[in-house]
This record gives sequence, structure tokens and C-alpha cells, in this order.
Amino acid sequence: KIFLEKMPRQIHRLEELLRSSNFDWKELSAVRSGAAAPLNNFLNQHYTHLKPILLDFMDDLCKIRLWIVCLIPRVEDGDNKGVEIQHEVIDVCNEGLSSLDSLYRYYFRYNIEKSKDFGKKRRSMVNHQKQT
Repeated sequence: KIFLEKMPRQIHRLEELLRSSNFDWKELSAVRSGAAAPLNNFLNQHYTHLKPILLDFMDDLCKIRLWIVCLIPRVEDGDNKGVEIQHEVIDVCNEGLSSLDSLYRYYFRYNIEKSKDFGKKRRSMVNHQKQT
């Protein structure tokens, strides 16, 4: 059910989202050259749309990985045909989870860096005011 129905539906949802007018990449490149506030609004708006989809994909990949791990036969049973393929599928699931996790965490890293920059600018302004 996950492979045949849910994941294709999620991929279609992502494609629709990326093609929609909400995801105007020209707007992003124009915003990058300007002030930070429009960029923040752009990222916040898009992250609210992407977050549930990313979390859904991560949840589905975890379920698939667990399902495959449970299907791997014990060595004692002697039925080891296809185990190598099962391990390869688990590796692909792990790579997908790693990619999705980095996409998910990118937003937080961006906000942390933005906060650090703001703090540095604020400290330099305070120091400058004290000197004058």
C-alpha cells in the first residue's frame, strides 16, 4: 500500500507544490540580492508546506526499512536467498532517510546561522554606541 498508493501520491503532491505559483524560484533569486526579511518569509512559507511531506516520507521509509528487516531470515534457518538484496534495499532506505533528514534540518541550521549573524551585528552596534 505504501509503495503503490501513498508514495506516488506524495511525489505527485510535491511536484504540484513545486510547480505552483507559491514556489516561484525567480522570486527567491530576486529576494537573495535584497533584504533578509523577504527571504525569511519566503523560506518560512515554503517550509510550512514541505515539513509535513518530508516527515511523511521519513515515516514511510522507516516503516519500509523495519518491514524489510523483519523479513530477513535468520542465519540458522538456512534460507538466505535474497538477503543481499534486502540489505541493499535497507541501505537505499538509509540513504533516503539521511537525505530527507538533511533537508528537514536545513531550515533549522539556516535560522541558527541567521541568529548568530544578528547577534554579531547587534553586539557590534552596541560596542560602537559605547565608543561614541
